[in-house]
Amino acid sequence: MLSTAGVLPAQRRVYPAARQGGNYMHNYYFPPAPGSTPWAPDWSPDGKWIAVGLHGSIWKIDPASGAAIQLTAAETYDSSPDWSPDGKWIAYIADEGHRRIQLRLLNVESGESRALTNDDQIYTDPVFSPDGKRLAYVSTRPKGNFNIYVRPISDGEWAGEEIALTRDNRYPRSRLYFGPWDLHISPAWTPNGKEILCVSNRNVQLGSGDVWRMPVEPDGISKAVVLLHEETLFRTRPDVSIDGKRFVYSSSGGTSDTFNHLYVLPVAGGTPYKLTFGDWDEFSPRWSPDGESIAYVSNQGGLPQLWVMETYGGGKRKITPTKLVWKRPVGQLHVRVLDETGSLTGARIQGHASDGKFYAPSDAYARIGQYGRHAFHTPGEFTLTLPPGKITLQATKGFEYEPAFMDADIRPNQTSQATVRLKRTIDLPARGWRSGSTHVHMNYGGNLRNTLENLMMMARAEGLNVVGEQIANKDNRVLDWQYFVPGGGAHPVSLSDPSVRVIVGQEYRPPFWGHTSFFGLRDHLISPFTTGYEGTGIESLYPSNTDMFRKARAQGAFISYVHAVDNDTDPLDGSLDVAKAFPVDAALGTVDAYEWSRANTMQLSVWHKVLNNDLPVVAVGGEDSISNLHFSKLIGSVRTYAYVGGNFTTETWFEALRKGRAYFTTGPLIDFEVNGEMPGGAIRLPAEGGTVKLKAAVRSIVPLTKVVVYSNGRVIHEVPANQAKSASFEREVAVTESSWFSLYAEGPPNGALDIGYPQAATNVVRVYVGNRRIRNRESAEYFMRWIDKLRSMADAWLWWRSQAEKDHVFAQLAEARKVYERLAEEAR
Repeated sequence: MLSTAGVLPAQRRVYPAARQGGNYMHNYYFPPAPGSTPWAPDWSPDGKWIAVGLHGSIWKIDPASGAAIQLTAAETYDSSPDWSPDGKWIAYIADEGHRRIQLRLLNVESGESRALTNDDQIYTDPVFSPDGKRLAYVSTRPKGNFNIYVRPISDGEWAGEEIALTRDNRYPRSRLYFGPWDLHISPAWTPNGKEILCVSNRNVQLGSGDVWRMPVEPDGISKAVVLLHEETLFRTRPDVSIDGKRFVYSSSGGTSDTFNHLYVLPVAGGTPYKLTFGDWDEFSPRWSPDGESIAYVSNQGGLPQLWVMETYGGGKRKITPTKLVWKRPVGQLHVRVLDETGSLTGARIQGHASDGKFYAPSDAYARIGQYGRHAFHTPGEFTLTLPPGKITLQATKGFEYEPAFMDADIRPNQTSQATVRLKRTIDLPARGWRSGSTHVHMNYGGNLRNTLENLMMMARAEGLNVVGEQIANKDNRVLDWQYFVPGGGAHPVSLSDPSVRVIVGQEYRPPFWGHTSFFGLRDHLISPFTTGYEGTGIESLYPSNTDMFRKARAQGAFISYVHAVDNDTDPLDGSLDVAKAFPVDAALGTVDAYEWSRANTMQLSVWHKVLNNDLPVVAVGGEDSISNLHFSKLIGSVRTYAYVGGNFTTETWFEALRKGRAYFTTGPLIDFEVNGEMPGGAIRLPAEGGTVKLKAAVRSIVPLTKVVVYSNGRVIHEVPANQAKSASFEREVAVTESSWFSLYAEGPPNGALDIGYPQAATNVVRVYVGNRRIRNRESAEYFMRWIDKLRSMADAWLWWRSQAEKDHVFAQLAEARKVYERLAEEAR
C-alpha cells in the first residue's frame, strides 16, 4: 500500500548528556547505530569466534567460514562487544536512538542480557580486566565529560564501587573542534591488570589525544606517561599484546599518511612500526588470544568490513558474514522504486521495522542524517532482512518528487515484494533549472571509502544535477587531493551520466577567518589549506583569506564563504560566528558567494545588510555533507537551483551563480520575476521612480507557513501559506528609491527534509531609480563595528610570526572599513 501523506517525526538533539565531542566523536568514536557491516571486533577467549556489532545487534562470526550467529536482539543498537576471559559473558554498549548509550552484559550460554547501567549518560568502551574481575569503561558521568572508570564485577553483577582513573581537567584555551575540557577514552588493560593504556588529549593542542599508560588506581592519570605523541582523531584504540610488550593501534602517522593504518609500538615507548598499507582506512584492531592474528575493520572495498591479518606473515582475509543465523525469526522484503515513467530510479530510503529499529541492505551504507533519522541510498532496487510485522518505508528523491510511503507485512521465512512509485510534482530541468550542492565532501577520513561513482549514485538518488565535491584538510591531512583535475571544469567521471556533473574544488578552512570554497581552479590547489592552527607551523593568521582569495581568483575560481552562520543569534553579539572575515571580503570584492549549509534566518539578515549597500555577493546552498561519515547531513539537503536554459554544463551552471540567476533552498521551489526580470537582473527607472510588477510562485513537498518579498531588508509583501504546499501572487509596487527585491519562503520542521526547516530565498532583482545607488547607513555601520571587533580579536591572537604579517593583514581590515565608511557617507 502506498500513500503520500504522513510525516516522520524529527528527532531531538543527539547524545544530550555529552558535554564534548560533537559530530567528529559521533562518527569516529561511537559505532554506527546501526552498521550494515561488521564493526568493533573482539575475539572469544578460545579464538574460535569474533564478536562484532552488526545490523544493530551483537553477533559472533566464525573467522574460518564466515558463519554468523546473532547473540542480541533488542530495540537498542548494540555494539562494542568485549568477551570476558572465561568466555561466559560479553559486555557491550546499547545505543538508544542517539539519546543515551548504556552498558549491558550478555550471558553467552543462556542468551539473556541484563543492564549494567540505567541513567541518562553515555557509556562506551567496556573491556574486562585480564582476570575478569573488573570492567573498565568510559562514561560522561557526572558532568558530561568523557572519563575512564574501573569497577569490580562478579557473576554478571557489579561487585563494588567504581573508581575514576581520570578526572575533569581544563585546558587553558578552547581547542579547535575539541573545546577546553580533556577527554579520556579507549582503555586497554596490560596483561598483569595493573595498568591501562588510554587515549587522552591532556595538554594536547590538537586532536583527540596521545596514548598514555597509567596505573589502575584513583586519579591514575596524574601518574600517567605518554607512549605516543601525535595528532589523533578517535580511531587510535590501542590493544595490548598477550606478552604485554607492545600494543597495536590505528593511526595516520600524525601527518605522514592520508589514511589510517595499523601500527605497533612498545608499551615502554619507542618508535612505531607500520603493519598495513593502502589507499584506505584500517582501524579497531584486536589481537587474537594467541597473538598470531589481528582482527580489524577496513574500508578497502568501500564499505567497512571485517578482516583478519597474520601477525607474522602478513596474510590478510576479508571475513564476509555468511549463513546468518538470527536470534528470532526474520523475513525479507524486496523493493523496487519507480519514477513517473515506470523506470527504476534512485532514492533515499528511511523507516523502521516492527521492532522500532532501522535496517539497511548489507551492500548499502547505513547513514544517520543531521537530525538523527536513519537512511540509505539505493539506485532503485534493494532487499532487506527484517523481523516479522508491519514496516513503513519512506522513499524521497529531492525536492521535485512527492515523498512516497510504503507499508508491508513481513512474514517469517518469506520474501515479500513491494513497489514504490514516486510522483514528480515539477520538472525543473525541463524549464532550464538545474540543482546542485556547492558543498559535498567525498572522503573526510570517515568509515566509508567513497568514490566519485558512488557519490554520483547518491546525487541521482537525491535528484541533484551538480555535485560540488570539495577537497579539504582534516586537521593536518588533505583528503581527496588526487581527484583534482586542472582546467576547472567537470571531472571526467561526469561523462558516464549526462544528467549529473561532478566538479572537484577545494575547501580552504582557516578556523579564525572562516571556511571558504574554491571551484574552477584552472591550475592547482591553493596551499596551505588553512591558517591559524595552534601548535603547528601554520598557526599565524597570515596569509589572510583576502590574500588567498586573490590567488584563487587569478585562477578563475568561484569563491564562497561556506556554512557562514551556525547560530540564530547576531554574530556581532558573540564571536562573529564562522565566517568572521566575510564583511572584509565583501567590501574588497574578493568573494562571490555566501553559502547556506542549514536553515538560518540570522544568515539571511547578515546577507541583507550586504545587499543594502549593493555589494555583489550571491546566495548559494550547500549542506556540507561529509558523505563517507555515517552521521552527517545527507547530500543535497541544502542546494542551489541555477537557471542555465537549454545549455547545461558545469561552466554554465557556475556562470549562472556568478550572475545571481539562482536561489538556495532546503525544500521550497520558487519562481520570482520583477517586470519579467529573473533574479540577477536589473531594471532602471527614471529619476521620479515608477511601479514594478512582482510575480511569484512557490511549491513545496512539505507545508509552508509564509511567503514574503523582501526589499532593502524589509518585508514589503507577505502571503500567509497556512500550511499549504503552494502559493502564488502578482502585485504592483511603487518604487521611489533604488532597491533590491528577493522572494523568501519557509515552513515548519518536517521529517521529509534532512534539515531544520524548509527555507528558500532567491537572489535579487535590482531596481535603480535615476542615478541613485542602493545605500543604507545602518547596514554599513553594522559592518564597521564587525571589523572593529574582528581587529580586536586578531590583535589578541598569540601566534603571529612577525609584526610585518600583522601590519599587512590589518591594512586589509582598514581598507575594508574605509569602504563601509564611504558607503555610509553615500547613504541618505
